[in-house]
Order: sequence, then structure tokens, then C-alpha cells
Amino acid sequence: MRKPCSFLCMMILLVQFGITVGTQATATETAGLTILTAENPPLNFIEDGEIKGLATEVVRELVKRTGTDGSIRMVTWQEGYNALLEQPNIALFSTVMTSERKNLLQWVGPLVVLDTNLYTLKGSKIEIANLDDARKVNKIATVSKYYSEQMLKEEGFTNTQSYSDREATVRQLLHEKVQLMASSNTEIPAALKKTGASMDEVKNAFTLSTDLVYIAFSKGTAPELVARWQDALDGMKRDGSFAKIYARWLPAEIPPGIFQLVTEEYPPVTFMRDGKPSGFVTDMVREIAARQGIPDNIRLTSWKNAYNMALLHPKVVLFSAERTPERENLFQWVGPVGKNSSILYAKKGSGIRINSLKEAKAIAAIATTTNWFTEQHLKREGFKNLLSSPDPRSNIRQLMNGEVQLSIFTDITIQEIVRDAGYSMHDLEPVFTVSQTYFYIAMSRDTPADVVQAWQSTLDSLKKDGAFEKIYRSYLPNVALEDLLKK
Repeated sequence: MRKPCSFLCMMILLVQFGITVGTQATATETAGLTILTAENPPLNFIEDGEIKGLATEVVRELVKRTGTDGSIRMVTWQEGYNALLEQPNIALFSTVMTSERKNLLQWVGPLVVLDTNLYTLKGSKIEIANLDDARKVNKIATVSKYYSEQMLKEEGFTNTQSYSDREATVRQLLHEKVQLMASSNTEIPAALKKTGASMDEVKNAFTLSTDLVYIAFSKGTAPELVARWQDALDGMKRDGSFAKIYARWLPAEIPPGIFQLVTEEYPPVTFMRDGKPSGFVTDMVREIAARQGIPDNIRLTSWKNAYNMALLHPKVVLFSAERTPERENLFQWVGPVGKNSSILYAKKGSGIRINSLKEAKAIAAIATTTNWFTEQHLKREGFKNLLSSPDPRSNIRQLMNGEVQLSIFTDITIQEIVRDAGYSMHDLEPVFTVSQTYFYIAMSRDTPADVVQAWQSTLDSLKKDGAFEKIYRSYLPNVALEDLLKK
């Protein structure tokens, strides 16, 4: 999917510095670094002849901390990106890291979290935990041909209403003509201001997708220089100066930390409660982060978005995840943090009896949740009779209305899913246990090994000092934990 030019320009900033590297620089580093940017508020823009903005402030501070000196000028995005690919000693900020670009460049960041969100009015009773919830509202305002509109259409949304510009969608939401509005987190403050409103009047109901933006360095740039810039940025995040800059420009947003902590709606493991990510694994991750001095920047989004972030970006912490053969080499693993059983359920009174996976393969249709480990397991076992849906509650409805004969869930999550789908556990019955597994915290593949080990050591400490059991039992008081505490 190609994001429209207006969206890309919003994310990409280019600035040029003629620099003299400090006394610690090597001969290679003193070859001269060119840094490029394009105007795009609030990240970079020109006011009274001066370049200002969130990213500009961060870069200027990095220049000081790394012993760099220079001046700024602007170029077009295409000019800057071509230079980045073709010339040594080029830096381009802020550049969105994509799978296509990742191995072509070197990266320092992230500088900015660029979310595509669904916004509703503050005080609204609308709660969106997943895409299926968003499909139920009457209307969602989108901007014609913008990335957010394309994304919703690709997800099969039929309740979008297209408008010519961002201000029009804001007015529709403020006047309650629509229930939700799709927008990026960096666009919406300016759009609200133009209509005489502010961020105090809206709230983020759900994050559809997340991009992280960085300073991209050409391959010909000395890795030592790139590492110095990354160390300096991490230092800003530790001492609070980065957060202060971020708050001046995007006060309603959580700044990107050294680690990005992401999860999904999967109660009681992870879920949103009173506007805050909760759940027993969420609380474990929060405790591990606290013991390591890592700020709590946990974000709850769709599983697809969180999973893709962990595949692409370094130092992303994804929780929780089953350690399946398909995923084993995609991530690094910390855990286990829980265990569950995968069970095939039938509608109560169906008369279906299953004694083996072979018998289950003969069933007409089995509902699964897209990309969940339960679906991956059945696919690995050669099942051809699966009906996949992105929302697990759809699986319950399909089971109850006869579209499928079986559906697969885990024993610790099914009660919440059934209740949210409008049914009770009395409406279905377990017919076969497919597997019993442990689940983990997954860390992105290019996270340093010593970081992963530090997380594992801290988790082991939680198990030894009783914090792990206390957290677990606050959500599942009667579960047997003896084997889990020994792992």
C-alpha cells in the first residue's frame, strides 16, 4: 500500500548541516555529514525565516551532544531521499522506517511515533477495542484518498464517509454528524485549531497503525558516528530532555521511548481498563520496566499492528505471544509468563464429539482468529477447513449462528470473548483439547542480546520474590502456577 504524498510529506523531514565533528571523531567521520529536511509542521517548518519544530529541536540538541556544528536548509523529500541512497555521509530526518528501506540505510531513533487513530468526542461512550467495534458505528469520517481511508477500505469497512480535507472531518465530528474520525496524531492538533477547537474536545478511541520515524543515515556514513547519535538520543530520553521537547509540540502524545512496549486487547492477559492498559502480563511488563528504570509507555493496539511493529523495528517489546515454530526465529523470547490450553468448542447441544485432530479435519468449518497462534497451529497441522476472522468475537457468532461447527480458543481468554460477543459459557461446550502451551514476551530480532538477557533476569527475579505470583493471582486466583514458576 502506497501512502499519498501529503501523508509522506507529513512524516518525512530533511535538514542540511555543514558540520565539523568534535575531537573524538575519526578521520572517516570528519569527511562531512549532510543532514536534510522538508517543511512539515509541527515536526519541521519555517517561521519568520527560522526553521522550527519538534524534530528540529531534537536534532539541534543532538548536534550539541555529539560535537557537531552547522546550519540548516531545506530541500524536497525526493531530493533528500535520492541523496541518501546515492551519496555517503547523508542524514535524512525524520524518515519512516519501512521493510523496503530498513536494510538500505542506517537508523537513529525513533524520533516520533506516527499513529493513525480513530478519534471520538471526549465524553463519548463509544469504546473501540478492535476493528469489529469500529465497524459497528454509524459513520467514520475520512479524508479522500488519504492513507487512513485506504486502510479502512482494505479492511472491508463500509461505514466510512469521505471528505475533501481534514478540517471538514473535524467539523463533522464536532457537530456529531459522525461518531469517529480517522486521522494521524500529528495532523489533528493543527486541524482542530483551524476549526477553533482543541485536543481537549476529542480523544483517541483506537490506534489503527503505527509508524516510527527516525534519522536515516546513508550506508556510506561511519557506523561509529551513527552509534554516537543513537547514544546521544537515548541519553536525552533518559534525562527527560526529549520528553520536554515532545510535550511542547505534541502535548497529548506519549513520546517514543528507548523501548516501544506494545500489546493488544486479549483479556485477562492484556486489555484496556479505565483508559489504561491492564492485564496480568501487562502488569508483569510494567513491573519489569519499572525495575529497569524504563518509562511506562505501553500502547494497546490491534495484534496485527503490534506484531508488524515488532517484526520491523528494534527494541520493540510485544506481549504476550505464543512461542510457535513459525515465530521462533522471528523474535527473541523472554518468559514464560503464562500458560494456556487451546480447545475446540462447539455450540451446546450440537452432539459433536471429537477424539483426534484427524476427526476435527473432517468437520465442515472451524472458526479461527486471523494470525493468532491457535490458527497457525491448525494450519501447521494441515487443516483446510478454517474460516478466519480478525475479531475473535466473530468466531463465537459464527459458531452460534451455524456458519461453523467448531471454534478454537484458549481456556483463559474465552470467557471474556464469549461475554463480549453477547453470549455465555452455557451456550457452548469444549469438545477437544488441541494443545497446552506457554506464552512469552517477544522482543524484536535486532534488539541487543544483553538487553533480552536483562529482561529475562528481571522476570526470573519476579518469580523468586513473589511478585510474579501476586500479579498472576490478582487476575486468575485459582490457577496452578507451580510449573510456571520453575521455568
